[in-house]
Amino acid sequence: MKKILLMSLLCLTIVACGKKEEAKQETAETTNVTQEQDYGVPNPYEIVDTLDEASKIAGFNLSVPATYGDYKKQVIQAIEDDMIEVIYFNDTDNEGLRIRKAKGTDDISGDYNEYKNVETVKVGDYDVTEKSDGKNIFVATWTDGTYSYAIDIDRAELSKEDIENLISNIK
Repeated sequence: MKKILLMSLLCLTIVACGKKEEAKQETAETTNVTQEQDYGVPNPYEIVDTLDEASKIAGFNLSVPATYGDYKKQVIQAIEDDMIEVIYFNDTDNEGLRIRKAKGTDDISGDYNEYKNVETVKVGDYDVTEKSDGKNIFVATWTDGTYSYAIDIDRAELSKEDIENLISNIK
């Protein structure tokens, strides 16, 4: 009788332990699924075909050159009531530069690197902050008091004269 009772208790213990482990695995799987759903931040940009469409989304206009040097393709995107961005690509889809315009007077370049040379120069009526390595400019930012502007250079090589010419064509 003691043997039967002991065997019954042993079986119940094994079964009970097995159930807990299955429950833990199910909980872990459920947790993993929940975490995967939380990954990623929604992209605030809406890609559009024209600057007119971008203007309707952002709530203001932007005028930029249709092409720049070898960079003849454009991707135009906008953030509702906030920003318009135009990205220029060459024929092999390498990004050359980005031009941004947004409401406010903050730096909207999105470039937080430290540069050897940072100087403020006068271009037309604007005080433009240029960040460079001494030869090529990588970032140019300015404001008109209502809007902020930025040119962020990736593969394109722009001199001071190139930047001045580009800024004069951005409205």
